[in-house]
Amino acid sequence: MGRGSEQAVTEGQPVILVHSGVPGDDPVIAGHIRDSFPAVSVLTAGTEQEIVEHLPGADILFAWDFPIPLLGHARSLRWFQMMGAGIETLRDAPLGSDVVVTNVRGVFGGSMAEYVLTYVLAHLQDVAGVLDRQARHIWEPFTPRRLAGLTIGIVGLGSIGSEIARIVTALGTRVIGLSRSGKAVDGVERVYGVDAIEDFLPECDVLVTVAPQTPETVGLLSRDRLRLLKPSCFYVNIGRGTIVDLDDITEALRERRIAGAALDVFPTEPLPSDHLLWTLDNVFITPHISGINRPDDVTGIFLENLDRYLTGQPLLHQVNLSRGY
Repeated sequence: MGRGSEQAVTEGQPVILVHSGVPGDDPVIAGHIRDSFPAVSVLTAGTEQEIVEHLPGADILFAWDFPIPLLGHARSLRWFQMMGAGIETLRDAPLGSDVVVTNVRGVFGGSMAEYVLTYVLAHLQDVAGVLDRQARHIWEPFTPRRLAGLTIGIVGLGSIGSEIARIVTALGTRVIGLSRSGKAVDGVERVYGVDAIEDFLPECDVLVTVAPQTPETVGLLSRDRLRLLKPSCFYVNIGRGTIVDLDDITEALRERRIAGAALDVFPTEPLPSDHLLWTLDNVFITPHISGINRPDDVTGIFLENLDRYLTGQPLLHQVNLSRGY
């Protein structure tokens, strides 16, 4: 029997199944839920066996990195609260049409803005070069570039992109943006519509992509569009790896057509260990950690929505699976 098989179910209450993708976090999250709603039934499933065992009776699923094929076992599911923002994996998921899907918004902006700042500053201060020279005991003065005065272009101006804009603007940068609507956003000097991307890209000293994966964003940064970037441009991708072809961005970095990049997301994860990107000295490769889930970060939104669910109110942050956000 799985660990969750001994977990009690309270009659008459909705059954919540928690699967965070990190088994050690599941009891923490379940404890937060029980503390706020003692009468509800909360089960945890850290393994696929436990998912298959508990999902058929679950009314609510609170999950991250969920094995999508196993959703076919969700016979009683009424609400799926994702622990992240991206919903592209659910586009063709075996979910009933009456299942409400919600995601988490307004939580990851701070950590993702810190990620952007970390690697942009590491690039401008040549941290990789400093560490290399330190290891070789070489004293070689150089002139770091300044962040203040640079133009940072952000593709995707939802809650995360807007928070990044707010923080980098406070440090003296000029921020421009690209979005589907092209509507003005506080703290962003100018917002371009997607049809004006050829005007947007050449202005960027730093390009940050944080857009969701939709049919419109897949391949948005084509090879020809990458060629519009300044040779001095630094690229940060914390959105989805599909926004740019992996071969195209690798080529641009290898040939120094852009100065460098921090890549946190890839079309296939993990990035294959023999990929050329690993060998390039102008790339920071990180394992999809810019918006990492922490139990306390994601549980607050779920608890607010659970209160709404139990009192018959509309849930916050409902998503449209066909639209992709």
